[in-house]
Amino acid sequence: MTGRDIRTDNAKGLLVILVVLGHLVWPVPSGDRGTDAFYIYVYFFHMPMFALISGWLSRVEPGRVALVRNARLLLAPYVVFFALHTLILRLLGEPPYPFLQGLYGLWYLLSLFAWRAILPYVRRIPFALPASIVLALAVGFVPFIGLDLSLSRTVVLLPFFLAGHRLRERGIAPTAVFGRRAGWALVAAGLLLAVWLSGYNFQPMLYGNGPYAALGPGLVVGLVARAIQLAVAFGLGLGELALMPEEESWLTRIGRHSLHVYLLHTLVLVAYRLWPAAYGVLGSRVWLQAFVAVGLAWFLASPFVVGITRRLVAPLG
Repeated sequence: MTGRDIRTDNAKGLLVILVVLGHLVWPVPSGDRGTDAFYIYVYFFHMPMFALISGWLSRVEPGRVALVRNARLLLAPYVVFFALHTLILRLLGEPPYPFLQGLYGLWYLLSLFAWRAILPYVRRIPFALPASIVLALAVGFVPFIGLDLSLSRTVVLLPFFLAGHRLRERGIAPTAVFGRRAGWALVAAGLLLAVWLSGYNFQPMLYGNGPYAALGPGLVVGLVARAIQLAVAFGLGLGELALMPEEESWLTRIGRHSLHVYLLHTLVLVAYRLWPAAYGVLGSRVWLQAFVAVGLAWFLASPFVVGITRRLVAPLG
């Protein structure tokens, strides 16, 4: 692939805005069914599609050199931002969270490092993609896999990462899997499903961060819910990506600096989650939350912020 794919940059911009927005919707469930439906809709696909695009952008690089490079790109900022989270928490009088749990969004760095590390070997396995789907469903029965090292999420989102890399091998952009008509139909179906599920306590099923036994409804319900989640994430997510504009815009800039936005917004998130008055102001007004999310993402992707924070996001880069 040569040059930049503007539609994919726009997709990354949209997805990272949805990450920020999803974190502003707090607490969950909010008590407002419309807000909860929107939350379910967003969480159905935004991180699965991040994993898929990450797979599309990842090259097969076996060996120690590639492992060290990915550690510099992903694990070094993990350490830096964990330290910053710890500092903020202590200033607010709160204890730090365990180092290996990657809370407030840092878990994605651990998962991406693991996916890239195993990609050269997993891709040699016959039927690796369907096997990874079976594994994503089966891991929910393992009682000890959860937040530590992001193991549960790494396994649950592995099919999306592998699917993205498979698209790369076939020369298909993630934004071009479906046409726009199919994209609109899939988005509409996803919205209807989210509205229906908002009447149930479905939110814990969307995170993929723990075993079925910890979700409450039981093993069978957890298995069915994860199967639905995976299927909807593929369909709705690729449908959403099919609607990405082809023109360069402010959304493109956010997408090109999506890692900056992703990591820097976690510093705001730590304080936000511990300051009830803040989400008391935003309440359940999705339009206001969306406005704040877009504004924050735009600011964090600005040349000034990107320039002064480059060493935080890429401390060894």
